[in-house]
Amino acid sequence: MNTARTTTRHRPVLALTAGAALALATACGTTEPAADPQAGGEEWTFSDGSGDEVTLPERPQRVVAYSGVAAALWDYGFEVVGVFGPVDGVGGEPAPQIGDVDTEQVETLSQTYDELNIEALAALDPDLIVTHAFDDLLWYLPEDSIDQIEAVAPVAALQVTGVSAEQQLQNHLDLAVALGVDPESADVTEARATYDEALARLDAATEANPDLKVLAVSAAPDSFFVGNAAAGGDLALFQEHGVNFPETSAPDTDEYEQLSWEEADTHPADLILQDARPGRTTVQELADQPIWRGLPAVRAEQVGEWRSETPYSYLRYAETVNALAEDIEESEPLEG
Repeated sequence: MNTARTTTRHRPVLALTAGAALALATACGTTEPAADPQAGGEEWTFSDGSGDEVTLPERPQRVVAYSGVAAALWDYGFEVVGVFGPVDGVGGEPAPQIGDVDTEQVETLSQTYDELNIEALAALDPDLIVTHAFDDLLWYLPEDSIDQIEAVAPVAALQVTGVSAEQQLQNHLDLAVALGVDPESADVTEARATYDEALARLDAATEANPDLKVLAVSAAPDSFFVGNAAAGGDLALFQEHGVNFPETSAPDTDEYEQLSWEEADTHPADLILQDARPGRTTVQELADQPIWRGLPAVRAEQVGEWRSETPYSYLRYAETVNALAEDIEESEPLEG
């Protein structure tokens, strides 16, 4: 285990913001990749703007990350050494959270929530561990083992709660830059251009179909949750580009409005987007639910995917935005 690291903090979680990541890059003195770590270098300090800091002798080289963070870093050219969180998807396909991470090259420490092999983590000798935070909850890291985990390496957490998708995209890019990615590299500039093109396509689709009512749901045999765009995240981004989501009764802090199946028609919809995460009920499985079959959008076969855990990289979001634009282009308002 590498003991040449120090951590100063007043709270158990470090919330990485865009400003904090830029501070990281500034602390290193450059956005260019770090010099050979054996040749020495400037101290690398992370601050979340609240007095909490992670200080390392130099820029971290060996990073272990939650799969969604790892995917974003990988898209920008920074390769992690280990991941935890979803890796394997349905039917032998990779989980959407893992993106293009080479799982043959990278150690998978755990795919089960709240479980992590500390010995396997220590064997990777990481300089830094990165995950998401939902308020004070460190995503996929076992709460009762945080002290042991932080004894291996400092933990930085990208705050998700209350943060817009656009800000999340910038925060993840800022983290990559702080870790040595060139912000002017082809990986970055081409991804950003592709994302901008996807948003332009979504703008055109919603302008051409302004009355189309869209509902993002996470439906299961015994539950029916409706996505709340007011809570921020991906739905708020789509709404800003003209997607017509309903106003739910959920507080702005809640990502979902919970309804019974008998209330599934509370929000009329011309297009339904069903939760596409691994382990969630598929559209094919929902075909056995009579109320689902009776919804107008389902009868009209206007059902798409809600890719609610798309990694926060411009490349991944471009794919998701293009898929949504295509669903809107191929749908039409329904009567009644």
